[in-house]
Amino acid sequence: MIIEDFGRDINEFENLLQKIATDMASGVIFERLPPPEIWNRSESSVNSLQNLAKQIRETMLLLKPEETSVTEKRFKAVLNPMNVFKETLFQKTDDPVSNARLALEQLRKSVTEGSDFLRLARSIESRPSEVITEILKLREVYGAKGYLSDILVPEAVHARFMVLKEQLESLRLHMSDLEKAFEEIRPHMDIVEEEIRKFLQSPTALEEVSEKKEGQEEGEPAVES
Repeated sequence: MIIEDFGRDINEFENLLQKIATDMASGVIFERLPPPEIWNRSESSVNSLQNLAKQIRETMLLLKPEETSVTEKRFKAVLNPMNVFKETLFQKTDDPVSNARLALEQLRKSVTEGSDFLRLARSIESRPSEVITEILKLREVYGAKGYLSDILVPEAVHARFMVLKEQLESLRLHMSDLEKAFEEIRPHMDIVEEEIRKFLQSPTALEEVSEKKEGQEEGEPAVES
């Protein structure tokens, strides 16, 4: 189900990219229009593209977490110019045509980056993480057929599960108690550490330590050759 929804989102994203590119090429959106009119003609497509990019990003991170770095990079490359596009259109200026031109440059950049984002999404769609894929398949099967509550296991196995469950619950409680205790003692530890920093060894004490060390060295018996 997730893979199918992902595929539909990718197709819709591609269609929106093509629509925005066509609108700019055909003159539906062009720089000599007043900025408010440019926004009126592009608002629906831009907002939909942003929302789809966010949905696709989440699915990409889910299906292939090892590609997190490049996914985030591609996502920001699409989203950031769209944000600048809107901000530039609504800036107060004495030269709205110049502002419109700058805004549309950002929109073109977003469309270009969107193509790279789309290629990465299709790559992940065709080759998701094998482990994640298996987990999702099991989850969908169990969710559709209710197997989780119907699986029968031998009594001995069930007993081991119950013991393990109790051990996990006990461990969780102990961890919670330790965290509370640590949080209670932390301020006192910080105070003691801060007080220790205030104490410096006196020069007299340093001299005594140095003299003692020298005396020990002088009193050492000679080593026979």
